Amino acid sequence: MEIDDLVRMLAKLEGKSYSLYRKLRNATIIYRNFKLKLTKIQGDPHAEPSIVEVLIPSSSHRFSSKFFKEKNVTPFTDYISRSLHSICKKHSERCGSGNSCYIGIPKPGPWILRRSSVEVGENKSLTLRFYVGLPARGRRILGSEAANIFHKKVPSIVKGIMLLREKSDEIMDHIVNYLDQEYLRSWIKSKGYMFFIGNGSILPRESSISQKPLKNAVKFLSPKTLSVKVKLPSNRVVEGLAIPKGVLIITGGGYHGKTTLLKAIQEGIYDHIRGDGRELVVSSEKTVTVKAEDGRIIHHVNISSFIRKLPSGELTVDFSSLNASGSTSMAASITEALEAGVELILFDEDTSATNLLYKDEAMVKIISEEPIVPLVNQLRSIVKKTYTGIVGVISASSIPLYIADHIILMEKYMPYDITENVKKKLRNKQLATLDFKPPQPRIFAGIRGFKKAKARGFKITITYSNGGKFELNIKDNPRIVEKGQVKTIAYIINYLCRRQIRKSVPELIEYINDVLSKGFTTLAKPIPPDLTMVNGLDVIWVLNRVLNAIFTK
Repeated sequence: MEIDDLVRMLAKLEGKSYSLYRKLRNATIIYRNFKLKLTKIQGDPHAEPSIVEVLIPSSSHRFSSKFFKEKNVTPFTDYISRSLHSICKKHSERCGSGNSCYIGIPKPGPWILRRSSVEVGENKSLTLRFYVGLPARGRRILGSEAANIFHKKVPSIVKGIMLLREKSDEIMDHIVNYLDQEYLRSWIKSKGYMFFIGNGSILPRESSISQKPLKNAVKFLSPKTLSVKVKLPSNRVVEGLAIPKGVLIITGGGYHGKTTLLKAIQEGIYDHIRGDGRELVVSSEKTVTVKAEDGRIIHHVNISSFIRKLPSGELTVDFSSLNASGSTSMAASITEALEAGVELILFDEDTSATNLLYKDEAMVKIISEEPIVPLVNQLRSIVKKTYTGIVGVISASSIPLYIADHIILMEKYMPYDITENVKKKLRNKQLATLDFKPPQPRIFAGIRGFKKAKARGFKITITYSNGGKFELNIKDNPRIVEKGQVKTIAYIINYLCRRQIRKSVPELIEYINDVLSKGFTTLAKPIPPDLTMVNGLDVIWVLNRVLNAIFTK
């Protein structure tokens, strides 16, 4: 229908039952230079707002064709998403009950990611998705307010997006910033480095609940002995810290920036917007932080390299638990990460099972019956056999220093290369190196009794056919940075289980990434505006911890 027809229809609905809004479901509204489709109609004004999908043909938006090149699509749509959030916010207001007259999408964080709020379609068209709270007072339709949204506010929002073509230089700068980081990610891999941190980077955040860079923070400066230079596609030459793949130990006193450095490396899996301070902090997209997770679920994981036969007689070559201890949970997480083919494992002494990390000579002599095989003794073998880099934050024991390839001391947020000095002091000391046995990939075969997965905030709830429910907090996964990623994972789990996908863990990760590469269309109908791209690794992380997940040998 034409927009004028919609306005007349809404006028007739004034004061009538809210349920009559349902007539608009899947209705296509024709505007002068774009189309709008109402893909979801909320049941009442307090429910999650309705979803509108706006299709803007290239003849209307007239953005440069260079923005639609495959390598530029992610940063281009990311830029548009940020603008869409800001523009919608200016037009959003409260006008009645519940979510009435709300217009918007979640605010994107400082990570450059693909989001369902903006996607590129055929023939360089643009699809915008956002929430609209259909207005009502109580359960009575406010037709005039609804008409105002669709007749005035929506065209104004779309116009604001189309006018962004006048900011081509700013958009291109956003793209160039992204491409520089993508190049760095490929470069460190080709050179055999674990990560890169550019000089001048600002690693500390404003607070534990903020992603803004800390004001007046100490800027990162690489030790000369570990510094490298690289020329970026933008022709900038940057210098910073690059550590060859192996074992890196980060040490130092409390509150001197050890954990901040480790977290920055973890978030280096994502590209950052200019001004974030971490634009030159880059690591492999296959980087995972492992930690102790008391009480987590484990499904048929071979943890025998870390934990031998338990005192109970239980074998650990095929270990399962509904309430794992700190050491068994961390052993499982390391094994699962290696099974998934990660390229860099991070761990922090503060969040680890210390008895799994190391054991000094005195304790070895005192404890004769010990099923735990320390991780530190196997690090050299892990790196050699799996070609996975290891970065650990440790300051309570000198034992890990014996086998480290590089040692960085953090003092007042500044890194110092103390490798040579430490090696001289430890010249006559050695640590027994134990053989690590790489895990054989398990096969994922679904979730027993699965009905559906649903995300709310940073939690995923699995509902089973018998009415039971299981809830998992995804905030425990340090790779997840936006709520939209959690929602995407829930959709993927539904997708896998309903299609009864059965694959080995490495194959499943590749399969998920292939599905996601096709966009969000395959995951949901209608597509909500608040999905954010993830990696198959993150889906496996969740499946490994879900009650009744089926993993076989």
